[in-house]
Amino acid sequence: MIGPLVILAGLGAFGAGCWKLRPAYHIYRGDTDDVVTVERATGPVELEGTASVTGETLSAPLTNRECLAYEYEVEEYQSSGKHSSWNTVETGSGAVRFRLEDETASVQVDPGGATLALTTATTVEVDGGEPEPEPIKEFLETESDLESENTALDLRVVEIATGNDRRYHERRLEAGDDVYVLGQSRYDIDARETMRDVSAVIEDGPETPAFVVSDSSQDGAAWLLVKPVLPWLAGGLVVTLLGGWLATPAALF
Repeated sequence: MIGPLVILAGLGAFGAGCWKLRPAYHIYRGDTDDVVTVERATGPVELEGTASVTGETLSAPLTNRECLAYEYEVEEYQSSGKHSSWNTVETGSGAVRFRLEDETASVQVDPGGATLALTTATTVEVDGGEPEPEPIKEFLETESDLESENTALDLRVVEIATGNDRRYHERRLEAGDDVYVLGQSRYDIDARETMRDVSAVIEDGPETPAFVVSDSSQDGAAWLLVKPVLPWLAGGLVVTLLGGWLATPAALF
């Protein structure tokens, strides 16, 4: 009886992986558009160009670097019995409106609700019981729900570090970076702030199968979205095969 249940679990994981591949599939199958053509476009549009500031910028939380979009992940090395592993304990993201410019024209992008696929990365490793660098210390004090792992047990003769090791990962889209966007064009006469701007904003919408912002090329953006899904596909396939083996009569003996 356990075999069919394992098969169902494996197929469920594999199906979830396939569902998560939808944005990458739509990126792979499409061709990029020139910005000058998207002003009154209907349906999804795909653009490649250079990102620039159109208003305010953000301060990335782990480095304080000026950027247009960011995402971060905090991993902690945790022990449970005889087993230890790196586990994600917090994630977050942020983005502001920016301008995408190619050889033909420029257009504003409103990245609210977009899936970010970013490569410009910074990783900071902090051992448990050690003080965090100032930007991360400020992040923990003002923005995060996490506590500092700069803790120790004072045995009078010696102090023993009790905090867990952490890895702080930050990825950013910065002004001047290459940028790829898959989204929907909305006509907006007020969006034209420069001579090169078209009267439109690229944003999320019902006509686009996915809303993606990446600091890579079209193919690079697709690959960035595929990589995190591979464990789902591989794990689902392995579990399904295991369930098939358990379901055979030979596996009972």
